[in-house]
Amino acid sequence: MDYLLLALLCLLSYFVGNINFGKIIASAKHVDLTKKASGNLGAANMFRNMGAKLGYLTLILDALKGVLTSLTGYLVFGGASGFPENLIGLYACGLSAVVGHIFPIINKFKGGKGISTALGMCVVARPLVMLIGFVIAFFVVWIFKITSVASLLVITVGVVAQNLMLPEPNLVITLLTFGIFLFTWVAHRKNIERLLIGRENETNIRFKIRREQKRSERMEMRQELKEIRIEERHDKKENRLNKKAQNAHNARFKRFAHLRKRKHRGK
Repeated sequence: MDYLLLALLCLLSYFVGNINFGKIIASAKHVDLTKKASGNLGAANMFRNMGAKLGYLTLILDALKGVLTSLTGYLVFGGASGFPENLIGLYACGLSAVVGHIFPIINKFKGGKGISTALGMCVVARPLVMLIGFVIAFFVVWIFKITSVASLLVITVGVVAQNLMLPEPNLVITLLTFGIFLFTWVAHRKNIERLLIGRENETNIRFKIRREQKRSERMEMRQELKEIRIEERHDKKENRLNKKAQNAHNARFKRFAHLRKRKHRGK
């Protein structure tokens, strides 16, 4: 295995992880996400403070960092036929992206909590397992309204499944996946403290979805009203023009009739 190439890919993956889409999107909306709720720059805080659509967008973009970096490591080191080097490349690059997301050097080591990026990596490794994990996490958030519990649950299930489904045990792979587990749990230490004292921030998906639906309905109503007003203004303008043209026609007709009358009198 080319360890120099692996180190270079890990370094590149770390800087890919530094790209914080939550911060980018929030800044584009002129919002300082660090001053909202938990102050975290991840998808959960985006969802909580800026709505479901931007929250899901941040989740997908952050997950793509894990997908791209881990897939690159997987393919560079042999692809489907390169065990165990392929999975070492996958998990090493994925872990580097997760660390870059949690501790970005370009943002003074203040980033997100790494769950979305880690999930992206796990999707590359075990897509079916992570699909089941996503479904479980969704219902956990739906029922209990606590994102951190769902995040920690799905990442734990993912890491355990990665190791149980290996063709044969491998210490390096186990250490790399444990590193992902460790970094994401450490990043959630404040959430765990709040959970223990019953003060964890809630994320009400049902409320968010209903609010987004109502907002969409209001926007549609406003658009319809706008179109109605435009049509009314157009109709009024057209009526004024028709009235003006009718008045001009009547004036010409009266003038013509008056001239004919004068001409008739002259005869």
